[in-house]
Amino acid sequence: MIFPLLSLVLLISLPGVLCQNFLGNLVQALNTSGLTQLANITSNLNSTAAGQRILNALPQGNWTVFAPDNSALQAVPQSTTQNLTLLADIVSYHAVSGNFTNETATWPNVTIGRTLLNDSSLVALEGNKSQVLVWSKLSNGTTIVLNNGTNVTVTNMSAFQNIEIIVIDKVLTPPGNFGAVLAANNLTSLATLLASNQVPSSVLQGLSTAKGVTVFAPNNDAINAANGTLGLMNNQTALADLIANHVINGSTVYSSSLASGSNYTSAAGEPLDFVTNSSGTYVSSNGSNTVKVVQSNLLTENGVVHVIDGVMVDTQADPAAASSA
Repeated sequence: MIFPLLSLVLLISLPGVLCQNFLGNLVQALNTSGLTQLANITSNLNSTAAGQRILNALPQGNWTVFAPDNSALQAVPQSTTQNLTLLADIVSYHAVSGNFTNETATWPNVTIGRTLLNDSSLVALEGNKSQVLVWSKLSNGTTIVLNNGTNVTVTNMSAFQNIEIIVIDKVLTPPGNFGAVLAANNLTSLATLLASNQVPSSVLQGLSTAKGVTVFAPNNDAINAANGTLGLMNNQTALADLIANHVINGSTVYSSSLASGSNYTSAAGEPLDFVTNSSGTYVSSNGSNTVKVVQSNLLTENGVVHVIDGVMVDTQADPAAASSA
């Protein structure tokens, strides 16, 4: 999926002999590695701006490319393979700046890399940042990429010039919107709560449209327990503030930045306090009950979701602090 785009775009984006040499060597490397499907679809990707951007970037510095194998590419729907713009965007989501072969963290820690995907129709991160990929190494040595609630397995590794080729068994899908991420990860109770008439539309709009948003999402058990004890459903203002205290607006904060002493302010203006130790990462809102992050780095098109095992019971708000943050 990656290399056909690269090889084809090189024909039109790199000058003279350099282009031809890079293209020829790249195609040869693909075929030698058994990635024949990648080479065969090159002719379908020769006219996209996203493809040209990839090829202009890859010859410079070090790159890691997650390359779907033949079986993975054969499973791609025809509606995608015939949409050159979408196909090029998907390809760009497989290219990560840097060489991480010897730096991949062991689960439960993760490695996070910035990809080339920055099409504004698919990515809405703060500062026009490109989307990221998240991966880790299991105790048995297998490397997995975390992709929309599923694990994609690395099956082989090789190299081409300045590019590390990481062969994977599925095609990676760019993250969807907030609602799609809740559905893909079985956060149904939170989705139901947010869809209720008691949650102001402004809260939902912020989760979906903010450029850069971090959400601490209570899991189903946490929401179900809170529904029986908080009594907030008849107090729309308190419910809105409670939800806002689970959100950081304007910043996409991945797990690597959640540690003891981290300083963030919620969308309601309350300070969020973090503690990280050998048992995990914990968060509380302005001294509220402490909850544990039980699943991290669920990517959305405009931020990230971290699943927590409880509801932070903080219905206070500081509009001035929220505005400043």
